[in-house]
Amino acid sequence: MQFLKYTVLRLGIFCVVFLGLFLGLHWPIFVSGIIGLIFAFAVAYLFFNKLRLKASEDVRKAFNKTSANKTNKQLAEEAIEDEYDEAHRKMQPPAQ
Repeated sequence: MQFLKYTVLRLGIFCVVFLGLFLGLHWPIFVSGIIGLIFAFAVAYLFFNKLRLKASEDVRKAFNKTSANKTNKQLAEEAIEDEYDEAHRKMQPPAQ
């Protein structure tokens, strides 16, 4: 739920800045979009840090739930894929 609040907040800040610059001051759409993105990121990062941390916790919990619900067959297949990947990486020469 915190993730949704944080997303809506950032989207709202972006829309206000973008529309203000694009429609109000008649700046080019690309410039308005870039400034809107930067401004929304900065304001959310500086002033809504607690909400951002709670939102990232929600996302972390959601991803942990999906990995905890895997069947033994899925876990075995992932182990085989990991072994294959590691063996393939060892055979490749190091990047220069």
